[in-house]
Amino acid sequence: MSQRLTRKEIKQDIREDEFRGYLLQVFDVLQKRPNIIVGTIAGLAVLVLALTGLFAFLDRRSDQANEELAEAMKIVTAPIVEDAEAPKDGEDSEADDELSFASDEERRAKAKGAFENVQNKVGANIAGDVASLYLADIAAAEGDKDAARTIWEGFLAEHSDHILALSVRLNLIQLDRESGRAQELANELQKELDSANKKLPEDVILFELAKTLDVLNEKDAALEAYQRILDDHPKSPYTAKARQMTTSAS
Repeated sequence: MSQRLTRKEIKQDIREDEFRGYLLQVFDVLQKRPNIIVGTIAGLAVLVLALTGLFAFLDRRSDQANEELAEAMKIVTAPIVEDAEAPKDGEDSEADDELSFASDEERRAKAKGAFENVQNKVGANIAGDVASLYLADIAAAEGDKDAARTIWEGFLAEHSDHILALSVRLNLIQLDRESGRAQELANELQKELDSANKKLPEDVILFELAKTLDVLNEKDAALEAYQRILDDHPKSPYTAKARQMTTSAS
């Protein structure tokens, strides 16, 4: 005889099914077109949230590590509400519809503790790996770019072919550009562009190279990179920006 579910359990199952369906759609799009990933270091947290959430919900709730990762993710997506009272440590967070924080700093501190707890408990598995990526993003948001770099580089060393590797590489590119390494980065991107075994899609390399050359005030070279996107990759998601840049320069 089957066990009867409570209304709370039914509601939870429906919510998880809806979330799982959404994440599967995101995952499918990114598998087909991974170079749509663009944005700042902070903006890429949205991508990490979507993709890492998939791993948390594909398994059954009996996996404690995934449960705890999912709970930590609820904190990341909780709204900022003026005069909100942050949940205390150990407080039941199942009423996630009511979870909110008074400031981004408060939410980030709570999330940091939750992801550290996941990482410390499970170590090197899927939940631990994705928790580390959240911690890297939090470190970058707090200005600790060295810590963020260490985590991202460590992730790539262990998971170079992971679906999240592209977003991590873009994080590092953005970090290099913001950390005074623009010339070294331009050289590395040019080398990658000329390589027969590229780690990034060519239009992504061209776009990141163009942005880096702009930082170096090498406007003509940047325009050449933008023009190559238009000529060689007309269906790239970067074409609108490349066309804008080339048109404004003419």
